[in-house]
This record gives sequence, structure tokens and C-alpha cells, in this order.
Amino acid sequence: MNQFVLSLLILILPLRLAGQLFTLSDQYLNNTLAINPAFAGCNDALSMSFLYRNQSAGFEDAPKNSTLSLHAPLNKNRIGLGLMVSDGSYGINNETVIAGSYAYRMEMNSGLLALGLGFGATVTNVAWNELKATDPDDILLTNTPVTAVLPDVSIGMYYYTKKLFFGFSLPMLLSHEFDHNTATYSISNDFSEYNYFLEGGYYAVLTSGMTLLPSFLFSYDPGNKPVLNINAQLILQDRFRIGAGYRTGDILIGMVQFNFNRQLMAAYSYDFNIGTIGKYDNGANEIVLNYTFSYSRKVRGPRQF
Repeated sequence: MNQFVLSLLILILPLRLAGQLFTLSDQYLNNTLAINPAFAGCNDALSMSFLYRNQSAGFEDAPKNSTLSLHAPLNKNRIGLGLMVSDGSYGINNETVIAGSYAYRMEMNSGLLALGLGFGATVTNVAWNELKATDPDDILLTNTPVTAVLPDVSIGMYYYTKKLFFGFSLPMLLSHEFDHNTATYSISNDFSEYNYFLEGGYYAVLTSGMTLLPSFLFSYDPGNKPVLNINAQLILQDRFRIGAGYRTGDILIGMVQFNFNRQLMAAYSYDFNIGTIGKYDNGANEIVLNYTFSYSRKVRGPRQF
């Protein structure tokens, strides 16, 4: 790899850390805790989820991400606590995120409003030794740390009833910028670097055994164009779901979900680019498994069943 390309990579990576870009997910309805700490406890029972995404499968060293989350309501459902561990890789980069969430939940009209706060850290690792550099002693390589631990904070709100849900969040508020002179990262709270997420959906009952669930996820970060996900799922007998969606950037999405019972759920989605890049990209596969350890008939939202 020539020095120009290597220099460009080193310049881009700190910007990524400063902007805290997120892996796009087709299964945002089943992975809400990753973007909104207020969702902790909103399944109204102890719940554990695992998500795996293989993006741009046609490219070498394409992004891969796996996320394990656990959350539950406590103190007569007034408090929600959550824990998330996520591991992602792209090229020579690997990031592991460990985050805890706290949500305070209160009744509002016919639903619950939750205000959330999240704390965590990202362990980032760059395998510079995997690059084929013409000058292995280049100062751009020797002065760049291989591993760094970067703390972060998130805030959010989430409201849901039996028929609708709505959330707004600012995940990962802190910016992390690399200083080439000191070979260290500086941490700041820069309003211009905030990420914004807006999510919503509505359960429209069509018949006694059929429900339509339209939903959306809007995300914005200052380094990229806004992204809008629009999905629609048809729910049959509270057990099987089939749906389709569109994401800005010429991405079409197909998804299925099956609830084996009121505790165990599995979902799969596949998205592909219908634009020019789609000729070279085999699309992205995403799998979700969710297990709810207990179930109450007084739950306010049918998110998992």
C-alpha cells in the first residue's frame, strides 16, 4: 500500500471514531437497545437477544457485526436495566463496545414513557501489521496506537403503548480525536458531532389474526447523508411475520420472523443494492435470536409476540 493511501486511511479512521458511525441494521425493531438506552426493560420481561450481520458479502474484509444484549424491568417496572456487548470488524479495524443502560419508566396516558442514560466504552484495535506498506518504519505507522479504550455516553427517550411506539436518542455523545503529535486520543463533547436517531411504528389490526406493522428509523450524523429506513411487516396469528423495506441508498430489504412461542423468536433479513454497486455486492444477511425469560399478560406492547 503506497504512502498516499496509507495516509488517507489514518486520516479517515480518527474521523470515524469522532463521528461514531453505526452499523446499519435491518432488524432495528429487534435491536433497539443498541441505539437507545431508554429501551431497557421495554419488553416488560427479562429478555436476551443476539444479532449477527454480514454486510457487503461480495467484498473482501467487508463489515461484520455481532451484538448480544440483555435487559429487564425492575422495581415494579419503574426502572429498566440493560447490558450490551457488540463486536464489529471492517478491513484491518476491530471495535468492541460494552455498554450499560439505565431507564426510568413512568406511566403516560395509556402507555409508558422511558427516559434512558447509557454508559460504555469502545475498545478499538487496528491491525497495522496486516498492511503491505512500502516503508514499514513510516512514522504514520509507528506513531499510531494499535489499541485504545474510548469511553462514551448516550441518552434517549422511548414511549410505547399496545398499538404504537416512538423513540428518540443521541447515542455516543462523546467525540474521540487522534492527535498524531502525541499519539493519543482526546475526548470532547462536540454538539456538531452528535448522532440522531428517530424511530416509530404502529400496529394496525386488520382482522382478528392479521396485523400490519409499518415502521421507520431515521438516522443522521454530521459526516454522512441522512438515512431513512421504511419497513412494513404483516403479522399473522401473532406468530409469523413477513415484510419488506427500503433504505435510502437504493437498498431493498426482505425479512421474515417466526415466534416459536411467547418466549423464543428468530428473525432473518436480507438487503441488497439495486443501484450500480449492486452488481458487485452480494447484499447483507442479518439474523436475530431473542429469548424472553418470563412473560406477563399485562405487557403494554406486542414487540416480541
